Formats: sequence, structure tokens, C-alpha cells
Amino acid sequence: MSRAAIRYAKAVLDLSTQKGSSKETFIEMKDALNTLQGSKELQLMLKSPVVKQEDKRAVLKEVFSNSSEILLSLMDILIDNKRGGLLEKVATNYISLYNTSINAVEAVVTSAIPLDNALEQKVLAKVKELTGATEVTLVNKVDPAIIGGFVLRVGDTQYDASIANNFEELRKEFKQAYN
Repeated sequence: MSRAAIRYAKAVLDLSTQKGSSKETFIEMKDALNTLQGSKELQLMLKSPVVKQEDKRAVLKEVFSNSSEILLSLMDILIDNKRGGLLEKVATNYISLYNTSINAVEAVVTSAIPLDNALEQKVLAKVKELTGATEVTLVNKVDPAIIGGFVLRVGDTQYDASIANNFEELRKEFKQAYN
């Protein structure tokens, strides 16, 4: 991660905390991150040295016209400092810092089919127990390639209980046994 992006994210978190709007800024940062990740053209434009700073500013103001003063000011500062390409990393770092500040984690569960409510509640309870987090956001991604079971990722930790992984482990064992 970029140290500059972390510094910007910390500054925004400090400011939004002082103004009592850190949760609202968190929601805006998630929306901004989704917008940026959903538009390669926007990412390329922000990183391009050819596009004028004024044009970058105008595009951001148009795309994020309904955003708070904090987010718009951040964008202005990034553009003024010729760091518009850092916006995605700043948003990612803000989300991480905010979650840490409220003792929250995001868990990503990848399964072959969508989780039902009962299983989702069990996973939430287990993640809370393992991490000690007071708040857990669960994201369920569906990937039929894992065949069955699930892959759970919380931060840098991953637990792979998928059938596809079991098959791969079995294949490795057979390969070692017969070589």
C-alpha cells in the first residue's frame, strides 16, 4: 500500500471523526471505491499525466456530485497535489482504518451456491468468535468452480474448505505417492 494513501486516509478519518461524520464518510468511501472499481476509464483518467488537472477535477465533481464536503475536499487536495490516481487506495485505506477503529471486520465467503440465512448467521457468529470483532460484515461471493464447501477470508487469513481444494490436495498426494 502507498504510504501517501494511508496518510490521506488517516487525515480524512481524523477530520470526519471530529465532525461526527465518520460513518457517513465510510459509506461514501465504499460507494466511491465501488464506482472507481467499476470504471477502468475513470481509473485511467485519474492516473493519466496527459489529462489536465482541471479536467480531472471537473470529472470527479460530476461523478461524485452528491458527495459530502469532506469527500469533495479530499478529491480537490488529491488533484491539487497531482495524486488523483491515489483516490482508490485512499478509499480502501479509509475503509480499513474505519473498520479497525470500531473493531469491525469484513469476511468474504466464497461458496458454490448463495448462503442461506441460517448458515450466514453461523458464519457471522464464528467470525465474531475467532476475531473478537464486535461487528462483522459478511460478503458472499458465488463461484461454482469450488464445487462445494466454502472459502472464508478475513483480512489476511484464509480458510479453504472447498471440495475443489480437497481434490487438489488429493491430486498432490497421488502425485507424490507415484513419483
